[in-house]
Amino acid sequence: MTTLENAAAVLKLFNRYGVTQGQQGLTFTEIVEALTLPKSTVSRLLSTMETQGLLERDLDSRGYRIGRTLISVVSHYLATPLVESLSDAMARLASEAGCMGYISVLDERDVLVMRMYHGRQFTQLVTPPGSRIAASGTSTGRVLLSQLPDEAVRARLTDGWRSASANSPQTPDALCAMLVEIRQQGWALARNETLPGISSLAVAVSNKHRGETAAICLSFPSQDNAPGYPQPLLDKLRAIAAETAEKYGV
Repeated sequence: MTTLENAAAVLKLFNRYGVTQGQQGLTFTEIVEALTLPKSTVSRLLSTMETQGLLERDLDSRGYRIGRTLISVVSHYLATPLVESLSDAMARLASEAGCMGYISVLDERDVLVMRMYHGRQFTQLVTPPGSRIAASGTSTGRVLLSQLPDEAVRARLTDGWRSASANSPQTPDALCAMLVEIRQQGWALARNETLPGISSLAVAVSNKHRGETAAICLSFPSQDNAPGYPQPLLDKLRAIAAETAEKYGV
């Protein structure tokens, strides 16, 4: 293994052993045993990582902890707004899939479209950034509402309830029943609701470090045959969500 690979292996040990900031850290013996490398090699490696700010040592226990340089880089990454973090991946996905792509957030009883991405084929049936749509009548809105308990959903939507469209949930009870299924499967589908002949798939993505949650979505021509959506589109959306969750340690 190269020095870089060995350094990466050391950093992965902090996840493996569940070491968090403020704890005593990993001992030299633990690192040597985990890497199965000669003590002299590990000693040089740890010394270099400490010099470069990737590691630091506890003054009392002499255990190794994540260093200030790495913490600074990670903190900057985690501080990036979630919408911006998702933007490049959604732009690529919309282009590859040939579908309209969206990133939206929940704003009270509406979803607010933050970003829009054109697929290979331009369509005039778009929902531009800044648009507000009733959350109950969209895949993005429902997948975001599913992140809340039913009590919070009812408190937000019941007063002055109006169905978003003829194909949307007609009552708060119907919406909550739909949210149960969305929570179980982890995604939401809307068919012919916002626009006739257009369906959409959405999944939710969160950055717990900033307390942010957004929905990523692809829209496509409605399909009459079951299941009513192209499975590859759902797989790609879920892949982005899983990759983002891994990056943020969710």
